[in-house]
Amino acid sequence: MIVGREIECAVLGGGNQPVKASGVGEILAAAEFYDFDAKYNNADSKTVIDPQLPDGAAERVREAAKAVFQAVDGRGLARVDFFVKSDGTVVFNEINTMPGFTAISMYPMLWEAAGINKDQLVNCLMEDALSRFDD
Repeated sequence: MIVGREIECAVLGGGNQPVKASGVGEILAAAEFYDFDAKYNNADSKTVIDPQLPDGAAERVREAAKAVFQAVDGRGLARVDFFVKSDGTVVFNEINTMPGFTAISMYPMLWEAAGINKDQLVNCLMEDALSRFDD
């Protein structure tokens, strides 16, 4: 068991493009488990962009997210999730290679906070997909 907070980071790029990482986010579930009901039906569940973390942990998450994405030869987009322990240790949890784009999805929220709105994000992803025919 890992005792820590689940922290998420969005990544974008790969292939001929540099891999970029957004800031970090955290889901504060209003239930013991973040199940379907807690995610979609419980208004008390919250999304926090750039939560307070131990010194340097957010940057370690961002760097690790890029490294994980590159390790799987990622291209396009992914959300990489970690646990951050109270001492700031970052532990990889999972990579989500097709994160959601709903009104409550962390992936577009993280890029929005980084200054890239949904329209720009979709355009970037489409341009990347179309450029694969040129590779």
